[in-house]
Amino acid sequence: MRARFSAHVTHNFKFLHDTYRPTAGKPYVAEEGEPTMKWTKLVVHGHETSSDDGKAFVDFSAYGTEEGVEKVLHEKAEFLRVNSAWLYNREARLGPAPYKAAVPKPGRNEPCPCGSGKKYKHCCLLKA
Repeated sequence: MRARFSAHVTHNFKFLHDTYRPTAGKPYVAEEGEPTMKWTKLVVHGHETSSDDGKAFVDFSAYGTEEGVEKVLHEKAEFLRVNSAWLYNREARLGPAPYKAAVPKPGRNEPCPCGSGKKYKHCCLLKA
């Protein structure tokens, strides 16, 4: 991930082409024009491996400026190991991770967490 970000910063588009699974192994053809985004910072939030030894995910935020406005790309990216090289395959999720409640929701027939002594279904479930 860091190597691909550095390639974006230095405009090494051949490296990006070679490390993107759909285009890896195909001839590189330079495109016209310069990108308008100037990448400034990469923050890797975490990574996870899959049960499949050749697959991993990286959760990151890439910061940059475009026309004087700072922007951020938050993505969870999927990487595949092909011939001992890691290739970017696709975005697994764009944007921040989904919200997860810190405390599990009580069951309908459990005592209400408000302390009323009633079952949850007869108390706070009706208010939710």
